[in-house]
Amino acid sequence: MKIEDLATNPLLKDINPQKLQILGEVLSQAGNKSTNELLPYFMAASQKASSMGVAFSNSETDLIIDILTQNMSDAEKARVNSIRKLAMLVSNKKK
Repeated sequence: MKIEDLATNPLLKDINPQKLQILGEVLSQAGNKSTNELLPYFMAASQKASSMGVAFSNSETDLIIDILTQNMSDAEKARVNSIRKLAMLVSNKKK
């Protein structure tokens, strides 16, 4: 998915424009990361968004992941889901 498609995707129409902007920035920079760099990168991006008072709900996150992975292979989707589960575990331990 192209980043510019985020703003026009009807499934994302109810997400705050500030969140879409942050998401676009995160995704544009994530494209240059290796698989090993993605988890730390997304964790740092999440912390930065939180420091700005922006947090994605679980349903927003699920929707975004569904959209971003729709053209991925099953193996790539499994890798994304593994990273997400690990990130959730790390996040829960910080609480």
